[in-house]
Amino acid sequence: MAISTRSDRAWLNNARRLLGRRMHRTPSGARWWGLVRLLNHEVGLPLKTAAGVADMVLAPEFQPRRMRISASRDGSAALQVDLERFHSTANALLASALAFSRPGVRGRPSRTRRAPVSSAAPVMRIRVEDEPEKLDLLAARLRDSDARLRGVERGVAFILDAATLRAVPRLALTTREGDVDVIVVARGRAARGAPAERR
Repeated sequence: MAISTRSDRAWLNNARRLLGRRMHRTPSGARWWGLVRLLNHEVGLPLKTAAGVADMVLAPEFQPRRMRISASRDGSAALQVDLERFHSTANALLASALAFSRPGVRGRPSRTRRAPVSSAAPVMRIRVEDEPEKLDLLAARLRDSDARLRGVERGVAFILDAATLRAVPRLALTTREGDVDVIVVARGRAARGAPAERR
């Protein structure tokens, strides 16, 4: 849940307690908590206000792709939420959570635990520096390869561009050529000219 909401366990537990809400570990639950966290942590809305906005805009009957939220008493200042972009990022984060998280095992650990044997094809790992030109170029190449999110249902909202790569620095994709993990690193950290890794 932490990966899919770009938060940490402490924030999730505190927010759940303050709001008196249960945490449903489902795609819709991850989207709801992700929007609450975005509005509270990144935009600065009070937690209860952020939860109310998330309830409204993520309701099944809500239709607009964009909405304005009044940020002042007289309505002279407002926030605009791009729901298409939000759902795209939320779906990408969900794919990353499914691909990269390590689910805990309940109960006593087995003394004879063995590493799982994977028969899946290797995943290509692409490291790219967080520079607009490089992200734009990589996004275009991935779109040419019909890249889509890995591990989530087909047809969900997904915008493959530099903004998404920057927002989801570990992105799990599948392409015509196979599965790909895209890892965005700080400038100067990607090996220049190094071939893509496989794992």
